[in-house]
Amino acid sequence: MGGEEGGVIPEENAPDAPDRGHKMDEGLRWFGDFIFKPILWFFGRLGISPNLITVLGMAVAIASGYFLAVKRVPLAAVFFVLSGVLDLADGYVAKKLDQVTVFGSFLDSFSDRISDVAIYVGLMVYYLKLQEGIYVGLAVVLLVASFLISYLRARAEALGLQCKAGLMSRAPRVLAVGFGLFFNGLSPWILKIVMWVVAALLVETLAERFVFVWRELEA
Repeated sequence: MGGEEGGVIPEENAPDAPDRGHKMDEGLRWFGDFIFKPILWFFGRLGISPNLITVLGMAVAIASGYFLAVKRVPLAAVFFVLSGVLDLADGYVAKKLDQVTVFGSFLDSFSDRISDVAIYVGLMVYYLKLQEGIYVGLAVVLLVASFLISYLRARAEALGLQCKAGLMSRAPRVLAVGFGLFFNGLSPWILKIVMWVVAALLVETLAERFVFVWRELEA
């Protein structure tokens, strides 16, 4: 569950205390690191380039989107979780091997965007084949809102602001979508409800980040 685009934030512009979105994002990352620690340790021992792990994670996410598009939801769920693990592993390995680079950060952000496109386009095609137009449209909303949230944060950080407001950063939305995919077999309504909840929280996050930037720049 990689992060969104971002830059180096000047210390004087950093907030005194992390907002709730920041706290949730960091908490989920800690939880992911803790749960998958044996796997992350294994990648660290292999000494594989973190950039290669990032590319592998992106390829697996594309595979997940493909399996969604051909209505193989269980396989899509497995590949989706695997892509999330690889997304955790690249940062872990980069820190462990002291290979944190500017290009690596850029590649990670690029990979996140490709992964988002893959899964949401997969959802569009999946519901298109089921002839459920409202959920095709909802998948479009998820894709557009996700990109706008990431873009807003990137632009804010370019202006020296740390913008992590809102409840639906990339980590929780990846977790939510993964939950919906895994339990879709129990009832198709689980994934549908997850999509509605994520869409609502994405709108909340987009609005909260916009207001945060407006207030900071107008202060």
